[in-house]
Amino acid sequence: MLLVAVLVTAYGHFLTEYVLQKTRLGVLKRKNFPGLLLHAFLWTISVCPGLGLLGIFAPWKACFLFSTHALIDSVKIRLKPGKLQITHPVNIADQLLHLLTIVIVYLK
Repeated sequence: MLLVAVLVTAYGHFLTEYVLQKTRLGVLKRKNFPGLLLHAFLWTISVCPGLGLLGIFAPWKACFLFSTHALIDSVKIRLKPGKLQITHPVNIADQLLHLLTIVIVYLK
């Protein structure tokens, strides 16, 4: 079941971090704070089902994921306001920090 939960979480992350970034949401996220919050909300609700599959979901975990995601992306946008290549160091740091937040909620 752990593998299924991790795959569900990874799919949610991929969907909202890469697929939806090619839509209007990717533009809104960089344009204004409500757009960034919408992105962070959609990301949060897309990665939380994996926690639910393991019976380890808690509201504080969703709040933690939402707030840290919004903060991390806000810093990334301030550092590099334009669209980044997937291999750009700022983008790699962004993804590693998101991964760290997911690991934290899986372990707590």
